[in-house]
Amino acid sequence: MDFGNLGNGSPFYILTQSKGQKPTLEVGTVKEKASLLPQYQLQAVPGAMNGITQQQNVRVVVTINGTDRTIPDIPANVEIAQKGDVFYTGSQQAIIQAIDKMIQVSKGEIEREPYNHMVIEAGKEMMGIVNPQYAASVQQEKSIRDLQARQDEQGKMLKNIYSLLQQMGGSVPKVQNPQT
Repeated sequence: MDFGNLGNGSPFYILTQSKGQKPTLEVGTVKEKASLLPQYQLQAVPGAMNGITQQQNVRVVVTINGTDRTIPDIPANVEIAQKGDVFYTGSQQAIIQAIDKMIQVSKGEIEREPYNHMVIEAGKEMMGIVNPQYAASVQQEKSIRDLQARQDEQGKMLKNIYSLLQQMGGSVPKVQNPQT
């Protein structure tokens, strides 16, 4: 159902997809719809002189959880409208399609993740070829990580030796900073 045909009491859906945040869906009912409001636009018409066209918009007041919200300037002849990261519709089927599309896009991104990791690794290798300073920096970071891993492993081994000596009843000197 397009916005021009909405009536009082009709269901109304607002889907918000702000980047980096969990998408939200608000469901309410139309409390009031203003008459069709003309909005004039300049439009280039191929093969004719440029002219002014009239688009009909509506203003909808929606009640969601007991609170009225005004949604201005929605094109009257469409079933779903988008303003920034917010989608508006009075059609259950349209909101189902919008949610399904959101899910499919996210699934596609997840499926591309291994490829993106491969691109990053290949890019690092390429940077190492064309930029010796980058290669040296990457090698230094790898060496530091390797040293830290070895140090952690040696600390665990010392802790195990210390524990074994204590179990055997041997005399173990106090260590000021034993690794945990």
